[in-house]
Amino acid sequence: MTQLALTHSPPLSEIFVFTDASPKDAHLYNAVRALILEKQCKMTFLLTEDPSHKMKVSRRKRRRRRETLSPDRFALYSSLSSVSGGLTVFTTNSDIHRVSAIVEDNTAADKVTLLHAESDSDSNLSHSFSVDNSVKYVTLHLTGDLRQCVLSSPTDRTQSLLNQQGPLAECEQFQGLYRISLLSPIEPGQWHLNTIADGHVTFNAIADSNVDFLYYFAVEANGTHPGLAKVEGSPIAGVPTFLVLAVTGLSPNEKASFSHVTLLGANGESLQKVWLNSSSSSASSGEELVGWMASVPRVPFCVRLSGRDGGGNRLERVSTEMIQHTHIKIQVLSIPRLVPGHSTTVFFDVQNHGPARNLTLIADDDRGYLSQRGPHSLSVGERGSVRGEVELQTPKGAEAGGAVTMTLTVRVLDSLDSNYAVLHLTVVPPDPDMSPPSCSIMRVEHTCPGPTQCTGVRWTVSLAVTDRGCSGLASLQLSQGQGILTLLHSPTDPLGDSLEENQPTPKHKPQNQRDRERTSPAHGENGYAELDPRLVQGNPPLNVAQWTGRLPKPLWVRYTSPCCSPQAELLVWDGAGNTRRCHLTASQQRGIRERSGVSDSAGEMPLQSCFLLFSLLSLIWTVPLLVDVGSFLYVK
Repeated sequence: MTQLALTHSPPLSEIFVFTDASPKDAHLYNAVRALILEKQCKMTFLLTEDPSHKMKVSRRKRRRRRETLSPDRFALYSSLSSVSGGLTVFTTNSDIHRVSAIVEDNTAADKVTLLHAESDSDSNLSHSFSVDNSVKYVTLHLTGDLRQCVLSSPTDRTQSLLNQQGPLAECEQFQGLYRISLLSPIEPGQWHLNTIADGHVTFNAIADSNVDFLYYFAVEANGTHPGLAKVEGSPIAGVPTFLVLAVTGLSPNEKASFSHVTLLGANGESLQKVWLNSSSSSASSGEELVGWMASVPRVPFCVRLSGRDGGGNRLERVSTEMIQHTHIKIQVLSIPRLVPGHSTTVFFDVQNHGPARNLTLIADDDRGYLSQRGPHSLSVGERGSVRGEVELQTPKGAEAGGAVTMTLTVRVLDSLDSNYAVLHLTVVPPDPDMSPPSCSIMRVEHTCPGPTQCTGVRWTVSLAVTDRGCSGLASLQLSQGQGILTLLHSPTDPLGDSLEENQPTPKHKPQNQRDRERTSPAHGENGYAELDPRLVQGNPPLNVAQWTGRLPKPLWVRYTSPCCSPQAELLVWDGAGNTRRCHLTASQQRGIRERSGVSDSAGEMPLQSCFLLFSLLSLIWTVPLLVDVGSFLYVK
């Protein structure tokens, strides 16, 4: 269920799991962890059973006895919450209703994190967080067993939260959780929390604010488009890395500047400071800030953004998911499409940035299409790479448009070093229509005398537009040109030979009189029957499916333009979304002979192929093919 929730949740979601049992799907841990990190989701577990003991009643002796259970029975829950920056709360059935108040605390709109830290020490612990002018309703969640907890304000006022009421905060104590709410008015500045605890403790401070940030890691890309390329998976140890951030929620009248990022360890300690490139100027919402790191920390860390608000108060936001550096990388070579009833292979490279090692690869998907999940054993040399593949079998009944989420996790044997890749695959219909429509010149009726004699003269060309796939023609648009494009119904050759293809009449009659007039056939010059509408540059795409009936039959069009506008471009779409660009050019005879040809999106088609296509069309329509070299058709 956890994997299902993550798969269908948007990025940056908060997920809460209520349970009283140990995990039954531990084999999905790698997939769930990969989805958490890829989507930067936060997971909180609320457990209504003691992690180390369980009371049972003996049927035979009718007395209560204590059964000791595995101490790491709930370790998987704790690990996932720690990675995501969430909480694991051990409580009781009587307190679960009150403890679940943290759900409302975390899911209200515009929640930001001011502090997140964990500790396994029994000694004194000290943490701090900053409150700026944009912050309201600050709430602290502490899990564990506290013996002392003292809160200090920016003006050095203090309150012992466990045995003193006010003036700074209100503390609610439940089994396994302390819920602390700062009282209004909340002083801006640096707040401090000093505690003495027994065992594991988690600190989390959240507040209401519009101002937050997003981030990702990137490396230099030296390929066709130099720049920064986003790191998929965990950042690589020993590789210079960029941290790219975008501040969100700043209104136009809010002023703020951001100077640096601090990478924080699990206990909240500072590991590394990363200076940003916009420290001297005010940031605007959505602006990207970039910092450079010679290397990433070798322990898990989270990111804290620091700056100043318009009043000069310290402004801090924390992204709580814990990032772990790695020496291995999964490079997916392509994202294939899934076809019902067919198998699909995903190829990938595992790149090693450390010494030679043995690896374990585990694949998973949310639909059960994988032929083998693994584990698969891989061996890779020092700073080498190895290619791998996994196969998916898509059922015949799979619905087109369905989404499949697949995760790849590679782990070093006898080590915590690991990395992941998340693939989002799509099921497509069998034998999809990948062929764009075609444009063929059928008749050149008027040509231009030359570029210096264009005034008052027009050129006209008739085209057959045909769908080459199985989707039917969908729409036309005149994207360039100063002429008029007219749809024709039953063209007739001047010599008396009909070019009519029994074009179907529109399936749906236009609703208003103007449309009826525009779609009623009217005979034009040379015996053509005009469907009229007429298209000019700037008109939106015209839906022609009503005339073609989504059938693979040609649609006849005529383009007429002043010779002073010797070029035009016609866009044609079919029902599958394939596009064809048809370029028309009026030119002198010698120039056209030099440039004649047809090309499509896959490349240039030789002139011989063009004439072969025209000949085939002429045979189909039982009419002589008339090609005038005074016009030039270019298809892309």
